[in-house]
Amino acid sequence: MVCRRGFIGNAMAFAALGGCISSSEQKAEGFAAPRLEFGDDGEFRFLQLADLHLKPADGQLHPRVEKTLRAAFAKFRPSLLVLTGDNVSGQDGDVNARGGFETTVDPLIRLFREHRIPFCVTFGNHDSERKGADRFSRQEQYDYYKAKGGEFFVDHDVPELRGVGSGFVSLCRRGKSAASFNIFVMDSGDYCGSGYDGCYADQIAWYERVSGKTPCLWFQHIIVPDVNVHGLFVEAPPAADPNAKDGPETGYTMMWPDGKKRMLLASGVKGVLKEHTCPPNWSVYRDANHVYEGRTLYDSWRKMGNMKGAFFGHDHMNTFCGKDENGICLGMTKCCSLWTYHDNNPGVRAFTVRPDGTYDTEIFTEADI
Repeated sequence: MVCRRGFIGNAMAFAALGGCISSSEQKAEGFAAPRLEFGDDGEFRFLQLADLHLKPADGQLHPRVEKTLRAAFAKFRPSLLVLTGDNVSGQDGDVNARGGFETTVDPLIRLFREHRIPFCVTFGNHDSERKGADRFSRQEQYDYYKAKGGEFFVDHDVPELRGVGSGFVSLCRRGKSAASFNIFVMDSGDYCGSGYDGCYADQIAWYERVSGKTPCLWFQHIIVPDVNVHGLFVEAPPAADPNAKDGPETGYTMMWPDGKKRMLLASGVKGVLKEHTCPPNWSVYRDANHVYEGRTLYDSWRKMGNMKGAFFGHDHMNTFCGKDENGICLGMTKCCSLWTYHDNNPGVRAFTVRPDGTYDTEIFTEADI
């Protein structure tokens, strides 16, 4: 088994070691979370890679994307990479077809293995958009990442949960068995009704059962609609030109329960708002399939009180990050791609986590090289 900066091993090794959740949780859930350790400096560094939208390119990554990733690896020396969906442009041509998917993702996996960085994977709305016997399903994609990633693949998936790539990774103090921090990585689905999907009741219920009071971060592809209504945005003043288009100075039109409004980032919220957010419709987000005991995913975070931040991909140019009026940090990570719509500056989000539940985060882009 190859170990790197606190990486303990793959799924079978994690199970043998007993994971980092309590024995009662393991017995109740039949799940031993993958275990990674804080470094000698008491910190754990990892990167979120969002919306890679990989396409076949003669077995190579886009040169600028590869350069950006290599620079981020050198700067932050991450002990984990979290891929939060739309890893491939599965709506395009043969990207998730048999023979096409493999050549699309192999260069990325080779890069991770070259740098000896553990990685975990969940999915977005585009990864498996084209379906059929000749296409890689979500499960088949997950299995391929696992097989090709080998000892560097962090198998966090709980098969009983909705979606593929839903579970968590535990961070433990060096030599300790109890988790000091958990990183939830969840499949937020693809489409539902006339809009996007989100986490389902079983995923919410499971989070409430297993998370306890341990501080945690949450990662999924599709953002929750609560981001629009809890103080991260403020209504933009009327534009001098009534026909002005949406933009950084005039605000972006968001769908509110009481209608459409142009919004800007509130004071103190870091990053940028370069496009409207694209969450599920409220009707889907609040329906019986997507709530647990009447609680939405966001309501569940509030109830548990241990959610230090939730981070999303999906909206390719947004990088805002800030605490809302309920004290929950919500953040966006821009796309790390030049094969989809973009702002010509691919990037990742870096995290430094500590056992006391505190963390720092920042966006790193090609412009920072």
